[in-house]
Amino acid sequence: MDDWECKHCGTMIDVEAKFCSHCGARQGWTAPMKVLFFILILVSIGWIVKLGENSSTPTPTPEPTLVIPQRLTPREEALSLTKLQYTWEKTGFGSVMEANFIIDNRSDYTIKDITIKCVHFAKSGTIVDSSTASIYDIVKAKSKKKVNQFNMGFIHRQAASTNCEIIDVKVD
Repeated sequence: MDDWECKHCGTMIDVEAKFCSHCGARQGWTAPMKVLFFILILVSIGWIVKLGENSSTPTPTPEPTLVIPQRLTPREEALSLTKLQYTWEKTGFGSVMEANFIIDNRSDYTIKDITIKCVHFAKSGTIVDSSTASIYDIVKAKSKKKVNQFNMGFIHRQAASTNCEIIDVKVD
């Protein structure tokens, strides 16, 4: 037979006793104790749910900021609006690139000192060389200029194709 202490007077009583044989106090959970325990459980659950809501609360969206588009400088605008067409061939025993360019200045600015870069590729598609040269001439706004037989310098002997583009201009 197992014994335990009375919760009120400390006298040893039978585990299954509902009342203390010494003081008569009720043993086990009383109705008010059960209600209090139930309320405590509900409050704990509510507190845990509230913590979970706080941690998953979305961050407020910041106020939108006014984005003012930056204007291009005259040089940047002219560079972006100038197009290049070209044909080319090897001359000088296959060691010099000679190109025919059409520079189409679609901008509102007169340009000059046009720098062109050509990247050269072998038959396999591998880059083998590049050439950069400047055409020291003037191309008026909204006009085209042809530049024929322009010497781009030495070229790799295995260059089979090229890609040329305007990389810089000066605005007059």
